Amino acid sequence: MQACVHLLCRVAILLLVAGFVVSCDRIGGSAADLRVGECFDQPVETTEISDVQRQPCNEAHDAEVILVVDYPATDDDSYPIGLTFGNFVDEQCKPAFKTYTGLDFDTATDLDLSYFYPTREGWSDGDREVTCYIARADDAKMTSSLRAASET
Repeated sequence: MQACVHLLCRVAILLLVAGFVVSCDRIGGSAADLRVGECFDQPVETTEISDVQRQPCNEAHDAEVILVVDYPATDDDSYPIGLTFGNFVDEQCKPAFKTYTGLDFDTATDLDLSYFYPTREGWSDGDREVTCYIARADDAKMTSSLRAASET
């Protein structure tokens, strides 16, 4: 009887671990931890976003990360104004859009390019990371990756 209970405990633990592994791509987490190729739902909150809900790219999702890059600045540089971040995104993220999707950003009117950038507090703590992502212009869900076939 004791061996049977022990076996049932092992099976239960194995099922819990397997369930966790299968759902890892649906776990919410820090927006700062997003990596190229990950898909997620855009947060409803539009200021100081810290967490996002990751989704498998082959299931309904709002956005897909195409580039994670550090903003070039020293620890002594002051926090950039919004326009400066926007210019950096134009210089870095638009070419990444073409590389990632195989599409020209200016003619892919059904897609939008957006980004996360450091808060003032994060900047003071040394955060310089900018995360560029794409989403549909009509805010509809996507159900597959937008990565170009040559990139996979």
